[in-house]
Amino acid sequence: MAVWDDPRTTIKALVDATFAVFKDDGFTPAVIGSLWEGGPEGLLWLFYTIGYDVLLTFGDPKSREIRRVEDEPVHYLMSYPVTVTTMNKYGLLGVIVCTAAEMQYKATYALRILIEAAARSTVGGTPAYRLHITSDNAKFKRIGSSYIWETVHTIEYETGYP
Repeated sequence: MAVWDDPRTTIKALVDATFAVFKDDGFTPAVIGSLWEGGPEGLLWLFYTIGYDVLLTFGDPKSREIRRVEDEPVHYLMSYPVTVTTMNKYGLLGVIVCTAAEMQYKATYALRILIEAAARSTVGGTPAYRLHITSDNAKFKRIGSSYIWETVHTIEYETGYP
């Protein structure tokens, strides 16, 4: 990751290139949607018209100042929210093909594995950085007859000192 790279774009590119989960049958790849947060699309349209099985949305970053040791220079810790959204999806004859809770677990597990695999820059790479998931905030919503599962994962990006 070069100094001028936006970590949020880097995280999205990583997810777009390598994120994969399977539907309930364990063999059929799920259709993954990866979007920036705040678009005009509605969830039902994304899940049923476009056909996504798992939706990942990337939110705006937040930052906070950090000083580890009194003599060290101050730097900023950036937090990037990534929301995983799943819904129960039905196929022909009303048979469920994607259980929201199961897809949520699979997507959360895959995201954790993916972020941890990309957590450190190469040895001697510039800049040195750490990328890790620090918290999860899960929600369950019922809107009409739709059951929606959402988990907001907070991914932190911390640069090393020069």
